[in-house]
Amino acid sequence: MKRIAAMLALSLVLLLPLSACGGMNEEYAMCYVQGTLDQNYLGTVEEDFLELIDTSEEEVAQAYEESLSAEAQFFLSSFVESQLPTEVEMRLINELVEMYRQIYAHSRYTVDSAAKMENSTFSVKVTVEPIDIFHLVADAMANGAADELNSSYPDQMTDEEYLAYEVDWVELFMDVTYEKLPELGYLEAQSTLVQVVLGEKNFWSIPSDDFWALDALIIDYNLY
Repeated sequence: MKRIAAMLALSLVLLLPLSACGGMNEEYAMCYVQGTLDQNYLGTVEEDFLELIDTSEEEVAQAYEESLSAEAQFFLSSFVESQLPTEVEMRLINELVEMYRQIYAHSRYTVDSAAKMENSTFSVKVTVEPIDIFHLVADAMANGAADELNSSYPDQMTDEEYLAYEVDWVELFMDVTYEKLPELGYLEAQSTLVQVVLGEKNFWSIPSDDFWALDALIIDYNLY
């Protein structure tokens, strides 16, 4: 489950009471989902979202940076087997953060509608156009972009050589990603339902399973 620990900490929960506004309703549920998406993928939110959850632009900016860092760490944990030296790991994370910042700036989603399911649950329809950038990168890597890198290392590598190879691979992946950004496009739009649920201590939030399902649509990693 992608970015689970980080996102549990980052999710800006919607506080009750909203008694001054008449309590939760469909409009607030849509505002909450829209703001949560904008916060995580664009790093910006509208004033009505800030007022709704009683937070500040500074807190949103911090959550956005931590979200990008979590995504970068997810990338490294998925594609790098070696134990990286701390200095190297931090350098790659910082570079990956900037790469994801540029990718997520192209996020396309719409919050379409909301319906009250019961007193403690609202269902919100969201439509996402998945970003195809990693399809472009995978095709480029398979069609020659990685040939020079692969030929520069022996078939049988020492641990030190394999670590160096993995670092070079990540850097090449980022280089190819930047080369392909101008060609970035989208896959067929997909719609999903996201719940906004009243939980313990009168906090409203998006259940983690719903968030992960939605998150998985923003950038498509299904390359094969």
